[in-house]
Amino acid sequence: MKIAVLGGGNGAHTMAADLALRGYEVTMYEQPAFIGKLQQLRQTRTIRCSGIIQGDAVIEKLTDDIREAVEGAKYVAVVTPSFAHPAMAEALKGVIRKDQTLLIYPGGFGALRFKKILGDGCPLIVQTNNLPYDTRLNGPASIFCSGKSPVNVALFPADADRSCLEDIREISPYERIYEDVLECDLSLVNPSVHSGPCVLNFGAIEQQDLRGKFCMYEHFTFGAAKVDWAIDAERKAVGKAFGYEIRALEDFVEPRGELRWEDIYMKMHGEPSLTPITGPDSIWNRYLTEDCPNGLVPWSELGKLAGVATPVTDGVISLYSAAHSRDWRGLGIKAADLGFEGKSIEEVGEYLRTGKM
Repeated sequence: MKIAVLGGGNGAHTMAADLALRGYEVTMYEQPAFIGKLQQLRQTRTIRCSGIIQGDAVIEKLTDDIREAVEGAKYVAVVTPSFAHPAMAEALKGVIRKDQTLLIYPGGFGALRFKKILGDGCPLIVQTNNLPYDTRLNGPASIFCSGKSPVNVALFPADADRSCLEDIREISPYERIYEDVLECDLSLVNPSVHSGPCVLNFGAIEQQDLRGKFCMYEHFTFGAAKVDWAIDAERKAVGKAFGYEIRALEDFVEPRGELRWEDIYMKMHGEPSLTPITGPDSIWNRYLTEDCPNGLVPWSELGKLAGVATPVTDGVISLYSAAHSRDWRGLGIKAADLGFEGKSIEEVGEYLRTGKM
């Protein structure tokens, strides 16, 4: 089976390598502006893997020609940060076919944004709530994968034929199927995990040349856990207004009972696949610059649409905006970007089910 993997970062390298080692025919695509950074992979077609994934994975090719990448692929997997989704959607417009299936790892409001850009040419989309790997590039065409993360999936439209999920379970095992992609988007893990330790550690992140390397999970404090718990409580309230019971942190942390901030703290200090991870290396890291406009902002905007207050989430958005001298709320994902502007909760639900507004 041929799979096209779109992206050139940690997750894309790891997914391409993992699939190639398991016998899939893998073609990778990176945008022309960035492919110059991947010359070793382009020349050797080989990704060296260490950690829980071992071996030298050989892909079919790496290309910056989107048509060449997706031609003949049954599945097209977008494995990029969510800020790259609009550019990838524009590249796929008029190229991806309706008989192909678009996979997004992780979703991050991706399905709704791809649909907005691809329009009637949009194929079935399956997205996850998290990247399925704890992984980092540790050199050109070389990855270290410390663990695999459990993921859940959602389809757009939700009422679509689900026969593809048998293939997808083999490609990337999942635990459950969300009601729709909005439940998946409200179940993103990263914004509710990264925000607390990042917003409380600007000094440590900015002064690593003086204080030493910052390791987010190692430096995870009681206060960080409490901020994360509060953000999670607010997005649960937003989810409830749309008819969902959001359990993203429960799935991630696996508490014995009702989720407490103490459970979040213990997860960060007791998970071998997390604690060795270094970073963020600056306040411009994607833990802040992706999670805020593409996670916290749309959660807050959905709260406004549903009449649910999100004061802690809004406070983190404001602090990030001040630290970066950038209006993240203005730059972040809005209801209009998702096709929700001026719509009621009932109309949004119908769109999520049918793909038609």
